[in-house]
Amino acid sequence: MKKLSLIILLIFILFNTIACFDFSPSYQEPDPNAVEKEKIKDTPAQTRAQSKNETLKIANQDITLDFNLYDDPNLEFTTYIPQDMLASSKEGDFLTIYANFNNEKNKKAKITFFSPIKTVSSNVENMTKVARDNVTEDGFETTDQTVNDYTLINDADEEFDIIKKQEGKTDIIGKVSLFNHNERLYYLIVQYPLALEKEFLPRAQKIISDIMFYDEQFEESK
Repeated sequence: MKKLSLIILLIFILFNTIACFDFSPSYQEPDPNAVEKEKIKDTPAQTRAQSKNETLKIANQDITLDFNLYDDPNLEFTTYIPQDMLASSKEGDFLTIYANFNNEKNKKAKITFFSPIKTVSSNVENMTKVARDNVTEDGFETTDQTVNDYTLINDADEEFDIIKKQEGKTDIIGKVSLFNHNERLYYLIVQYPLALEKEFLPRAQKIISDIMFYDEQFEESK
């Protein structure tokens, strides 16, 4: 009888002990930063193939290069960048893509995109002044004459050439293009040492032609 009472007592203690523990799953607020990173990318521009290869005419030779998809959420577009170039974006909606031939980053051969944040209104006149001021501060002369016989953006609002003369060194030349997409203004600067034109320019033109904005519903054949 004593054993039975002891067993009943032990069972009672065991059930009370288990009841003190909460085995229900706990809820934890999601980390906003983690949620932001895990947002589904579902625009046609963002769901393009992650990589591809293209054959370009470089220095009068057909060269096949590997390209990787680059997504810039601030500028709201994607494009493909060759593996021998480097992309660097900053707050303020700047994107710069540098030549990295033979694994040597060349800050003189680069493509720069800029657009004011969407809450800031602008116009072509103001953007032109900003672009001209920026390249002038960087040591370039601007000219409306055609120094470079090509167009960066076919339907640009304005394009002008730039040149930085360097005594004893090859000049740095390029072009600036201002364009509008969906009522948002952009400017684009392409610059490179003249000696690198045949290597750099075909890559730059391909990057630009491969741009697809988030609001585009299909990718045009390019």
